Amino acid sequence: MIFSLFSTRGNSQSVSYINSPIWIAVSRGMLFGISAAGLLAVLSGLVDLTDSGGDTAFFLIFGTLATVICAYLARYISGKKLKRSEIFLEVTSGFLFCILCSTLLYSLLIEKVNFGDAFFESAAAFTTTSLTVIDFEMSGRGIIFYRTSSQLLGSFTALLTAVMLIPISQDNSGVGTPGRITTQEVFPEKKKAVKSIFLIYLVSTLVLTFSLLVTELDFFDSLLIALSAISTGGFVRNTAVFEDSSVQLILIAGMITTGTSVVIIWRLATGKVNSLLRSSELITYLALIIGATFLLFLWADNGDTSSISKAFFIAVSSISTTGFHISPFDTWTISAGFLLLLLVTVGPMSLSSGGGFQIHRLRILLSVSVREMIRQLHPRAVVKIKVDGESVAEDRVRQVVVFQFIFTSIIFLTATVLTISGVGVYEALSSSINALTTAGPIRNADGLITTVSSFSMGERLVLVPAMLSGRLYLLPVLISFGYVFSESRNFLRPRRRILHAIRSKN
Repeated sequence: MIFSLFSTRGNSQSVSYINSPIWIAVSRGMLFGISAAGLLAVLSGLVDLTDSGGDTAFFLIFGTLATVICAYLARYISGKKLKRSEIFLEVTSGFLFCILCSTLLYSLLIEKVNFGDAFFESAAAFTTTSLTVIDFEMSGRGIIFYRTSSQLLGSFTALLTAVMLIPISQDNSGVGTPGRITTQEVFPEKKKAVKSIFLIYLVSTLVLTFSLLVTELDFFDSLLIALSAISTGGFVRNTAVFEDSSVQLILIAGMITTGTSVVIIWRLATGKVNSLLRSSELITYLALIIGATFLLFLWADNGDTSSISKAFFIAVSSISTTGFHISPFDTWTISAGFLLLLLVTVGPMSLSSGGGFQIHRLRILLSVSVREMIRQLHPRAVVKIKVDGESVAEDRVRQVVVFQFIFTSIIFLTATVLTISGVGVYEALSSSINALTTAGPIRNADGLITTVSSFSMGERLVLVPAMLSGRLYLLPVLISFGYVFSESRNFLRPRRRILHAIRSKN
């Protein structure tokens, strides 16, 4: 999928030397990952010219070589159509090779950074998790821009995968979009989907950047914050800028937008707004934000009106899984800490830039629970799950139940491993939730942020699979590994039989 979408060469020009589906999928993912990292490096090198320019040559040479080599090797990769499981493997491989290339860049350009820290930083960037272990304070603009823009690339690729590949239902309805709006209606073709989503990201970034320029921020800082907000990444150089009420209000609008379904955004952009008011998911999303803001302000209880915007900012940053954080209230309660953890877990709307369980799945899961309770009282009752007045197909209901099981299992498995390694129970649980939901900074019950720099290398690496799974909405990663495992067994089975036969004769 990635290869076919971003490659400039047609399938007829491709030459197939190795026809193994696994090899083709991994190779395509590798070429995309390395070339994408290379293009980001070239762009970062140009940005570095506006600063000291100390890393410019390295960025340009690395980026050019990576892009040219990948363009040449693409000629030797088969262009045949892949199955869904193979496409998921391609996407997952692309992410992994992007992470590895960035790891190399961080290791070579940042002093006193070991490979493990560089790998974790790179994984956090591309998965938009914003957990950081590297101090970029003394780094040049090029490497800072590279880290920040890699968030946008990861978010864009993941959202594109969700829109076009992740199974929703048989007719692709019931995705949490208003009324009868479907992804096929809005994005009927793959190329149109790429262009449309890219345009949404580009316009949103530009609007937010120039809006931030109204404040006292310079262009570079405004651009970095805009890139982090639109991608729900959360990386910033200085969190003190969030204390400015004008910056808070601008970012609140930006984060609410990124937490909204791209289908709804596209419909708004094209002037088709009649059916939007019937979107119960959108209404639920806004209601959760308002309710959380009210509770946070109530629990602050300091009589300061500025706390309203602060509470609003924290609530939106949490539910959108952006991860921007500011200092907690003076009278922060344990209830506030758990509320934010709950918001992070729920997450924003489906088909948005954010992570988490997402509101549409939660609503279906709650409806299933109600249906089962009704069936306990009335065994013969026929109760259909409906969203916005339309029935949700049973295959979609099963998908949500399975997703919920996997989602919960990953959280508790990750938390259990962290607890065994010596991390506190609450800290382990919040870390695993924030990693899987790609929400970033770990906020304790007292409101303070826990940095993963206090974790050991092994504890940090435990979070990486959760971050990757959360960014790709679980299915691509799990199906990829399951497919590789299955194909490996099929490959080895006849060879085992041959060896067994030879041994029997002897």
